[in-house]
Amino acid sequence: MEQIHACKPRRCLIYDRHNQLVCKRRAPFQLSDEDFVTETGLCGPKRLHGYVNTWVSSILVNARCNNDGKFLTSGADTKNITFYVTSYAAKKQGRNYNVSTVMADGYAYHLDHPKPEYIDSIRDQQRLLLFRLVHSINREQELAGPMVMSYLMGWGDVYRSHTYSPVYWGSFVNAIYTDFPEFSERTTKYVAF
Repeated sequence: MEQIHACKPRRCLIYDRHNQLVCKRRAPFQLSDEDFVTETGLCGPKRLHGYVNTWVSSILVNARCNNDGKFLTSGADTKNITFYVTSYAAKKQGRNYNVSTVMADGYAYHLDHPKPEYIDSIRDQQRLLLFRLVHSINREQELAGPMVMSYLMGWGDVYRSHTYSPVYWGSFVNAIYTDFPEFSERTTKYVAF
């Protein structure tokens, strides 16, 4: 985990208007013994070292991941971070502006290739149309390389770095009641308020 900021060219060092290399993250950061918010609206985190990124220790310890904390003070900041996180988590498609064209092609194929056995049933005809439209979209969809390899290798939809075992709650509660009979529902007295 890299919490110490290191200024490097082409990462954060840029030339200012005086042709001097400066950190675009404004390192070294302002030092403070505690979190602060001033009457003028200036705010900042507790920082005892000028090059330590703002990070949330409870997330670092509990989620075991590197993170940077940011105090969202404006609607624009909140909108931007929400858009970034949503786009990152949802893995948005790069090019979906031609979905209507793909669906139109699928519909044209559907009209050109009628199934005589489905003519009698409107429901089956519509089901076939939807089936063909969905498959025409799937055929044109962009797929990430790791996802394709995961499917080809038969690894499934989800990557897990650990092996998980089921915990059966009833067995767990029974073990607690056996070791600690004072917690048993049968011996606990409920007080009505």
